[in-house]
Amino acid sequence: MNAPALLTQAELAFIRQLQQTSSPPDTTVQVQPDLLESLNEFLAQYAATEQLSLSAHVANQLLTFDVRLNDDRLQLSAPKIVDEGDINRAWRSPLPQPIALQTPSGEPSGLWIHQLSLSGALIEQGTSHAPAERLQLRLPMEDGHTIEIIAEFVRPTEGGLLAYQLHAIDAHNDEQLRRFIYQRHRCEQHLNAEPIQLQKKDPR
Repeated sequence: MNAPALLTQAELAFIRQLQQTSSPPDTTVQVQPDLLESLNEFLAQYAATEQLSLSAHVANQLLTFDVRLNDDRLQLSAPKIVDEGDINRAWRSPLPQPIALQTPSGEPSGLWIHQLSLSGALIEQGTSHAPAERLQLRLPMEDGHTIEIIAEFVRPTEGGLLAYQLHAIDAHNDEQLRRFIYQRHRCEQHLNAEPIQLQKKDPR
């Protein structure tokens, strides 16, 4: 009996896309289907008992995907994104518009988030009161869902914003936060992509 596929076609296509993005087109390796099946089985054995991750270096950034076994299928989490350089740090998403944060009960908090990463945020406070040392907040999404986060005050910035350390309250919200930041990362990559210059054909 053939072993069931442990990676979906969408996940396999994404891995191939990462491979093609980080390698010149003329050196792309063609992976045989039976090799992928064997790789799935091999990874599944370890994913059942060990913590696995898939890392990809793309354009001076490190994307790390957790690999999980769910109902005998390997699944990739949304990635952690790190800017690589002299000092590695979590990728920071500049938001096109500040997002109004909510209290745990869903009421307006008087706070707006301007920049976000998996480990921190720049927050605007609408009052002149001293910044709270610790906050529990909701980050609203466009689809109506919210991400529950904890923010701890670090320092004021020269631009008048407040720097906070940030983390999700549990694993579910952490996954949602990763997905939100990854979506923002993909939008930024699309906006910053250089246009392709087409060479005019010689009429001769």
